[in-house]
Amino acid sequence: MNSRKKLIAVGVVVIGALSYLLITGLFSYSMHDAEVADILANPMQYEGKGVKVSGTVKNGSIDKAPNSLIFTMKDPESDAFIQVSYKGIVPDSFMDDATVILEGKYDSENKEFVASKLMAKCPSRYEGMEIEEHNKAMADQNADI
Repeated sequence: MNSRKKLIAVGVVVIGALSYLLITGLFSYSMHDAEVADILANPMQYEGKGVKVSGTVKNGSIDKAPNSLIFTMKDPESDAFIQVSYKGIVPDSFMDDATVILEGKYDSENKEFVASKLMAKCPSRYEGMEIEEHNKAMADQNADI
């Protein structure tokens, strides 16, 4: 076999290996959008899969520890609730009644959503405030948590 054929064979193998890694990587890291009610209705469909879900933090459900956070999230379209655990940096805007968007996996054995990402939106009660009022209200709310 001459060197040109060897080079072509190596190129085909490398391209094939890279294509395989790219395709399997995309499938394993894809996020499925779901509602809290969907997860509760069919938990095995979401077991171990990457899921993106949004909802509202239930009043009085926040339990903060030094390196973890546990709270209950309400489905915006129904009365469904789901327990959430999260380890990581908590956004300043995270509080009771805040709208949150989570990425993570559902653990059907423990019946909880294990979030790897947590994004929080400011509650609408701060809309229309001046920036100084908003910052003071946020600081007061975070001092209470």
